Amino acid sequence: MLEVIGLDSGQEAAYFVLLDGAPLRWEELVGRSGLEPEAARGALTRLEERGLVARLAGQPARWTTLPPEHAIEVLLLARERDIRRVRGLAQRLGEKHRAARIGQGSAALVEVINGPEAVARCGQQVFTSAAREVRGIDAPPYAQAADGTSVNSSANLASRGVRSRFIHGRENLTLPGTINRIERDIAHGEEVRVLPRAPMKLILADDQAGLVPLVATPEVLDSAILVRPSSLLDALSELFETLWQQAQPYILDDAGPLPDGDGPTSDERRILSLLAVGLSDEAIARQLGLGLRTVQRRVRALLERLGASSRFQAGVLAADRGWWRPRE
Repeated sequence: MLEVIGLDSGQEAAYFVLLDGAPLRWEELVGRSGLEPEAARGALTRLEERGLVARLAGQPARWTTLPPEHAIEVLLLARERDIRRVRGLAQRLGEKHRAARIGQGSAALVEVINGPEAVARCGQQVFTSAAREVRGIDAPPYAQAADGTSVNSSANLASRGVRSRFIHGRENLTLPGTINRIERDIAHGEEVRVLPRAPMKLILADDQAGLVPLVATPEVLDSAILVRPSSLLDALSELFETLWQQAQPYILDDAGPLPDGDGPTSDERRILSLLAVGLSDEAIARQLGLGLRTVQRRVRALLERLGASSRFQAGVLAADRGWWRPRE
């Protein structure tokens, strides 16, 4: 946990032992921490350098911790200053890089990324580079680095206040686990819409970068094109906005309990949400982990309660009754 202030696991273990009690001699720290003697000596040196512990006067030498709330805060402020300086340098280097690319001609505006590992890393960089908004069309295959790191949006964007908008094809919603993942992303603030069919896979970061698959199988994303500011990037942005206007919002119900107590259960509300984007009973059963007959029975019961003759009409009537509505 304390690696953020420059401590390794052994130094952290020594620090926690010193926090727990009275000042300790070097030999006592070795016995209580389980560290090798040289490792314990090195840990004391590092902790003293970082201002976390102090050596008391007198013999034998003993070490004690300084107030953590002050000592750690000083180190965090220093780390924040370092991060700000590096960010400033990264901005200047990025401007220099873009200027050099423009000078090389139009070929520098498009870069081919080869290999699943490189595509995954590039995708993650596109996500983390966004300062205002990430937009995308979500479709398999999904890039994944060799260490298992997946390219995703909500985990990287929610804490930075970056807007996130994604379009899904209806067929994508039938894949195992997709609905749960989408609902987690929506809970983090992502906006999601659904089309009958996603025409392509796409990631856009602000107006600065776009990533489009070049060669892919249903399971593996082998290569992609990284597009920098250009007419091509503008066209991809316009394509996304056109599709966004055509797509139907995927709504997480936020209606709350109904005063008359005659509203649907939470499972029934989820079924209504999935009906609204056109999923079949079989796909709903897979996504919710229910049996097909259970879903069919609940759909029939919902239609009867609403007096609806079709699934579409059921959605309209459910919204009219306040059973199902979008977030404000």
